[in-house]
Amino acid sequence: MRRAKAILIGDEEDGRLRSHVANLALPRRALSLPLRSDPPPGLPAFVELWGDEAELRASVSRWPLPVRAWLVEEHTPLAYERSWPSGTPSPGVRLVSSLHRRMGISRDAFARHWLGPHTRVALAYTVAVWHYSQNVVVEALTGDSGVDGFAGMHFETAEQMRARWSDHPQEAARGAADAARFMDASRSASMVAEETVWEE
Repeated sequence: MRRAKAILIGDEEDGRLRSHVANLALPRRALSLPLRSDPPPGLPAFVELWGDEAELRASVSRWPLPVRAWLVEEHTPLAYERSWPSGTPSPGVRLVSSLHRRMGISRDAFARHWLGPHTRVALAYTVAVWHYSQNVVVEALTGDSGVDGFAGMHFETAEQMRARWSDHPQEAARGAADAARFMDASRSASMVAEETVWEE
């Protein structure tokens, strides 16, 4: 059995997406929904599924709502310790972003820099992130939109997320300069979201 992770992006329609994710027969599922009423078109809702690769492929093929989907390789350089019940919103706020590699570099080079030098930069900020997940695209399961990865940065409070960049502009500039080495920020989409995780 090959363990894997899939990411799906689609629209939430009258609770149907939440209900479907909650009731999937997979060991772990997560749904991040925007806190604002006008999410970016590229990221209206963010679904993460963990399980056997064959089960994930079957789940995507049977998905009842329009979605874009990818198999990803997950890295978690910093993880929170869960203490709240399955199916209840996680504390704090989550910044979810789609990432595109800079023109002229390969996906392998993109992944090496993101998972190596850029991770060290991201973890060196004065205001620390609470949970940091990096998801490198392995395969598009639906039409490939050119996305190369997805980042999730979870903060214990919205104030911490604001302060991370606004109160430390030199650190923000250093992070942006390093990101420009491997990423095309102009093509990225980001949303501030509330996360819910279901675990069996």
